[in-house]
Amino acid sequence: MTAIQLDHDSAIPLHVQLEQALAQQIVAGQWRPGDIIPSERDLQRMAGVSRATVRQAIGTLISKGMLRRSHGRGTFVAQPRIEQTLHKVYSFAEQIQQQGRTLEDRIIQRRVTVAGHDLATPLGVAPGEPLIHIQRVRTLEGTPFTLDNFYISQRLCPDLLEIEPNGSLYRLLEERYGLPVLRSTDTLEPIAADRATAFYLQVSPGTPLMYVERVGYTHGDLPLHIARNYVRGDMCRFRIHLVSDQPQLELKPSHTRSEQML
Repeated sequence: MTAIQLDHDSAIPLHVQLEQALAQQIVAGQWRPGDIIPSERDLQRMAGVSRATVRQAIGTLISKGMLRRSHGRGTFVAQPRIEQTLHKVYSFAEQIQQQGRTLEDRIIQRRVTVAGHDLATPLGVAPGEPLIHIQRVRTLEGTPFTLDNFYISQRLCPDLLEIEPNGSLYRLLEERYGLPVLRSTDTLEPIAADRATAFYLQVSPGTPLMYVERVGYTHGDLPLHIARNYVRGDMCRFRIHLVSDQPQLELKPSHTRSEQML
């Protein structure tokens, strides 16, 4: 193992120096996305620092999205975060493909359930109406990324459970049932992973997640589906485009003082 040179006489704290040294390894491509980095004990020996210093440096890089910790496996170089842009209705699978990344689905369960008030009200159906529930884990280059829960009235797509869902459910709804998602209302909330969600996403309980709830609408502004998704905060960021309702004014070039005097 190559020694990591730190300046113990510098005014820069050792954990900051170590963080910068590890980040340089990643930026230079010496450690690539998916690579496991040396253990805390090895990093102690390589840098000649305490375990607390190593943990502080690694924790900072995890918070910056450069590293990720997998419970029971170690610490890995993180894949670049996926960016989701919230300014139009999108299929997440198609957005991932446009970024040149590989997304795969693992179905946890497919079943018929009944609508409680929490689902019936936004879907505009009666409590007790049969709903199709599809739960899946979506993996990005083999790493669990989101835990998705998709609900739709069985009346709208009665044979959906007979079809193996693979990829974009939006595309399936449009092509098979003529039900495109034309608009949506999305609600985002930062949460901590509970034990069940942490198990599926292979993270520790308490890991920061983004909970995204979407109600999708189709022709006639009919509520079509509800998605309740749990997204790993260390693998994704959201970009939101906002536009002012003020009218845009045409700006004319300003005149210099000499021009005004002519």
